[in-house]
Amino acid sequence: MAKLNTISITYKGKDYSVAVIPNIFTDCSREILIGPHSLNDAVYNDDKGYVDNIAHNIDERIYAYIDDSYFSLNLEGFLEKVKFYID
Repeated sequence: MAKLNTISITYKGKDYSVAVIPNIFTDCSREILIGPHSLNDAVYNDDKGYVDNIAHNIDERIYAYIDDSYFSLNLEGFLEKVKFYID
């Protein structure tokens, strides 16, 4: 079982684990970033939009957001959740 590859994105002093996965939605070899819902909540407000320009720039890098609890899964389990909830 392969380990989930993550990077850390820091926003307003808090670190968020963001998954770096193969692009399972197209046939290209480019990797995509999947962020946790907690990061989405930090950078975007449903009533006011993006919190600031940094938040907007972070969001532009993220392909989609998924429940924070899935970041403890291995790569295969994480990809299953991404396919189920995002595809």
